[in-house]
Amino acid sequence: MAESNQLEIRYISPKVRQLIKMYAAVNNCTQSEMLERIVLEWNAQQSGSERPPGDEDE
Repeated sequence: MAESNQLEIRYISPKVRQLIKMYAAVNNCTQSEMLERIVLEWNAQQSGSERPPGDEDE
């Protein structure tokens, strides 16, 4: 990930930060890695839901 696109945990609420910390421990990764996974999954779900089915490019 490019340096300018680095996700910073310090801008996240304490409650969400605690959840990320717990998920990171369970998944054996750093909090930053866990946050990146969450964001990537979120983006994948959002891009999949932006266009209705059957509206693919020809």
